[in-house]
Amino acid sequence: MGSSAQARPVTLLAEPGHLGADAFLRFVVVVGVLNSLIAAFLLCRLPAAHAPSLMALFIRAIVFVAIGALAGTAGSWFYWRRSSAPFSPDFPVTFRLFALVCAIGWIWAPAIVLFSSQDSAVTPALSALAASLLAAYLRRILPSAGLDAHSSAQAWQDRELFTDSTFTVRHEWHGYVIAICLYAAFYALDRRWSLNAGCLFAFSAFLFAWKRTLAPAEPVNSREHGAHAARRLARAAVPAILVTLSALLFGVARRNQTIALRLAASRGADADSHPRHRNSGFGVAGYESIILWPVPEKKQIVPPAPEVNLLAKGVKRPLTIRFTGAYWYFQPPDKQPGPRALQAHGSPLGASIRSANTLPLMMEAHQHLAASVRLATCAEIQVGIESRNGTRGPVSMAVLLADSASPKKSTLYLGQQTLLPGSAGDSSTGSSAGDETLRFFIPARAAIRSFDEITVMFFPESGYFETGPKVAIDEFQLIPR
Repeated sequence: MGSSAQARPVTLLAEPGHLGADAFLRFVVVVGVLNSLIAAFLLCRLPAAHAPSLMALFIRAIVFVAIGALAGTAGSWFYWRRSSAPFSPDFPVTFRLFALVCAIGWIWAPAIVLFSSQDSAVTPALSALAASLLAAYLRRILPSAGLDAHSSAQAWQDRELFTDSTFTVRHEWHGYVIAICLYAAFYALDRRWSLNAGCLFAFSAFLFAWKRTLAPAEPVNSREHGAHAARRLARAAVPAILVTLSALLFGVARRNQTIALRLAASRGADADSHPRHRNSGFGVAGYESIILWPVPEKKQIVPPAPEVNLLAKGVKRPLTIRFTGAYWYFQPPDKQPGPRALQAHGSPLGASIRSANTLPLMMEAHQHLAASVRLATCAEIQVGIESRNGTRGPVSMAVLLADSASPKKSTLYLGQQTLLPGSAGDSSTGSSAGDETLRFFIPARAAIRSFDEITVMFFPESGYFETGPKVAIDEFQLIPR
């Protein structure tokens, strides 16, 4: 009786500390995962080049995987050193071992973010794989919660006869949580919410792998297990880099395909001037397409332009043209708004135009000039824009020049540029907009000699628009040569 009475206070004092260590480790694991995902969202982007080399993408994939591992490590270390729990003598693991084990899950964050931005079905499977690896290897270095080995052995010796026949199975809640997460994940997949489905699959996979993996029976040797964890991380980094490379290749190919489709749609707009009517797909009212005109300003007396060419030879001052054209919103296979398109006045900054079906939303801005501009006299076009953060992910812009007098409707593509993330204003308040100027250079020789139409095409860096981007064109500046 004396020895039992002395052992019981030790067990009761050990439980709170052990539970505190478990809670702290769970918190640090979540922090590491969130930091990896945040860093991937901010830093892991598709290259700006249309045809990057395989070696350049491979190097970018290596950098992205390193970013995921370093971001998770930095976030975990910040809270690790600020807490006193990891520095207690009976803490189960060191930070080096913890970081090496958790990095096996963190290195997949860039690939998950890249695939999710493209609404790829690979996102849920990859998220479940990363979560399973993280849970399985983390469980192997953490002891079980509850009583220690000494108290469990003492309870086994002191139990009464026929205890097993009256033993009540402890209630487990993990199965219910896994089932609910799986049902919600499949619902998110049906709604094409790939990132939400990935998070739900990852959580259910983590719980399943955690419960199926046996915890160590005795405290681990941090040095020995650290060497094994480093080798496992090196082996896991190879497939992570290859999967990230695949995400980059798929993203670049899909982005280029989107640009090609938009170019084909713009070039063939006149050939298909009467697109067939489809089911409604926009907004609550369900319009087949929308033409949005800028709010008309007060009438001003403008003298007629004496020149046929807006930029005469020898002019040195830039020519500023206020945007007075229309914004087109339509869906494929249409190449322009249909005959029943809704026409309204407003700005994309305040308009809320979205797709009510599964088809992507196309947005273009068209400006017709009062006279033609010779390419020999114009060196570049600067597009002044205002933007608010109204879409998921970065938005890119492309400029297309056309000559209406050309019999073949020839065009000149000036390339694309991505809007800076910092230029977007605060979409929660809607009170501020970011101003930015994008520069598009004009070659001296091209398929056309002059232009009188400017088309600005908007498209996401990857994936497609479900909601019209809140980007408005303010003016064009034509810079003379």
